[in-house]
Amino acid sequence: MSQPVQVVVSGATPTGTQWDPVRRAVRFRHNVKNTNTETWSDVLRLSNSVMPNVLVPALGITAWATLVAIFHIVKDVNFLKTLGLPNSMILISVLGTAMGLLLVFRVNTAYDRFWEGRKVWSIVHFQCRNLARLIWVYVKPKSVEEAQQQKGAMNLLIAFPAALKHALREEPGHRWADLGPYVQHIKDFGPDVHRSKPGLIIPLDVLVHLQSYVNRYPSYQVPASNAIAALADSVSNLQRVRTTPIPAAYTLHLKQTLVVYLLSLPFQIVVQLQWFTIPVTFFSAMIMLGIEVIGGEIENPFGFDKNDLPQDEYCDAIAHEISQIMTADDPSADPYGWIQPFSLNNNKVDSQSLKLHTQAALEASVQRKETGQHHWVESLMGKIVSVAHS
Repeated sequence: MSQPVQVVVSGATPTGTQWDPVRRAVRFRHNVKNTNTETWSDVLRLSNSVMPNVLVPALGITAWATLVAIFHIVKDVNFLKTLGLPNSMILISVLGTAMGLLLVFRVNTAYDRFWEGRKVWSIVHFQCRNLARLIWVYVKPKSVEEAQQQKGAMNLLIAFPAALKHALREEPGHRWADLGPYVQHIKDFGPDVHRSKPGLIIPLDVLVHLQSYVNRYPSYQVPASNAIAALADSVSNLQRVRTTPIPAAYTLHLKQTLVVYLLSLPFQIVVQLQWFTIPVTFFSAMIMLGIEVIGGEIENPFGFDKNDLPQDEYCDAIAHEISQIMTADDPSADPYGWIQPFSLNNNKVDSQSLKLHTQAALEASVQRKETGQHHWVESLMGKIVSVAHS
């Protein structure tokens, strides 16, 4: 890991510097709304479905079911029927229950990893936003050099999520278009450095330089250090999810049991379903193999699959927010910007008119309440009189 820099400066990329293009994941975009929308069109959608991935093995299972049906139904070759193989729907129920539990555990375990990755990325987003606020608002540069250091620290905050994304995708180096321009003021990541040092964990190196910067400002060093510690913890958590797969013994046993179940399924249903054994086996294979493939696809959510986490969008959002903070006007420059809209100390508000309006609103409310109580008493007395006369 490189030594922390003493002066963090930012500047334009030197002319002629070429950064590597970023490989972005192609995702299916969901419209997040608070209202229910029709989703029946998703039944025919194949772009993000796992059905194409399981079609070939499902057709293989179906071919096997076809042979079983032929050798059981066709008179000239129905030797399976003469063998008198045991068949019972009870066996399907027992094995189906066991397979269902295995598949549910597989998918739940994989989704827990997917959701854990999303939660940690949310922490990264919050801590980057929080640290950017501390650096940009609390630090008051007293010289041009300190202003450059401040901008350099903000650039490192933009670089951190991008460096983390590339590390999770096992994309070594720093010469990526979304990373290199923001770390070029660090010696080990300059525009003339074409290969990073072996074994260098760029996200942690970025955090070391950020810690070196915030140590110069004791007044806000504690909250800033806490934010940096949270970012370091996020790196560890994401690496834990990335490098801890589901035990091979479980996945192998699940696949082997699933294949045995699907291969034995035609023997159990051919007597009752006859030729319908073929389509029933096909759809059963598509469903059960699809569930297993879903678990394998989402257990590592940091890649380029369409169902992986949209890490590119996360990094773009963080970079946009930090850039927006850097270009925003200083709120302390306008003392009237912090006055509440209805504050009596605001000269733009006629306090006397506001008091009269408030008093009139209160009187109208009291009058409506009294009128409502009067009508309620009259209605009650009328009902009592009618009951007495009856």
